[in-house]
Amino acid sequence: MKKIRLLTVVAAAILFCGCQNTVNTVKRNGGEDSRFITDGFLRDRLELRNIRTARTPEGFLQAQLEVANTRTGWFSQLWSGITGENPYKVRYKFTWFDANGIVIDTVLSDWQDATIIPGEILYLTSVAPSKECANFQVSIHEADQ
Repeated sequence: MKKIRLLTVVAAAILFCGCQNTVNTVKRNGGEDSRFITDGFLRDRLELRNIRTARTPEGFLQAQLEVANTRTGWFSQLWSGITGENPYKVRYKFTWFDANGIVIDTVLSDWQDATIIPGEILYLTSVAPSKECANFQVSIHEADQ
């Protein structure tokens, strides 16, 4: 009987984890901004706080994302230490698009490494590879240890 209960709990946990949405969004001006995409591991650990964009004096679009590690507090710190999730090692990549939504492929759009400790704020920044870039998307996932 205990085995059946344990299997039921495990099956429910797997089902719950498999149904997670992995897009973090920031509400801006009444709408949602979904240019920040995470994996299931980081979905409840990183919070996208802000997205800022501007043009450089040369006319290139630049972007900065403010991301906070929300795992704070005594229990979260203890659990992160036990499971080896403190600090988080993550990888992120900016993908740039032209005004028509076409990907502008470049060597500069490669995966970058970053580390973020509980309670810390991380700033992800990038400058567009071309003046024709009009938008971007950032993908971030847990780095392989």
